[in-house]
Amino acid sequence: MKKYFAIFITTYTILLLYMMFYGSGREASEIGYIQIKPFHTIHLFFSGNHISSKDFIINIIGNIFLFSPFGWLGLTLKKFNHILPITLFFIVAITAIEITQYYSGRGVADIDDVLLNTLGMAIGFVLFKYVKWINLGNIKLHLDLVEEKYKLQKAS
Repeated sequence: MKKYFAIFITTYTILLLYMMFYGSGREASEIGYIQIKPFHTIHLFFSGNHISSKDFIINIIGNIFLFSPFGWLGLTLKKFNHILPITLFFIVAITAIEITQYYSGRGVADIDDVLLNTLGMAIGFVLFKYVKWINLGNIKLHLDLVEEKYKLQKAS
């Protein structure tokens, strides 16, 4: 499973980076735009009627949903099995991407993207921990049943 996830997340990251810098008809401009006021863009999406539902889905839902697989990095790197290391790493990585968007003129460097992407990763992390917990519970139940069956057979 680790190997397959490593291949998946590497491919997914490359495709996501491509979309962030070149997708949706993005062209380089001479001057990048930076938005450093937290929750400013998010507030615009929830308060204004001038923003289409398509833009809302792409910006808010997309920024959360698309980054949830990164919460599963604990499958490949043991240190990312804890929320603090994975969150710090993720914030640094996303901030670097936002800064690169600013300097390359491909996209907007927006603090809200960092917040939404990190929220998505955190949701993915919680799901990863939940699935891991459920799976361990099922394995333990299975082992208990096998052990009980073995005891019954041995007693006969």
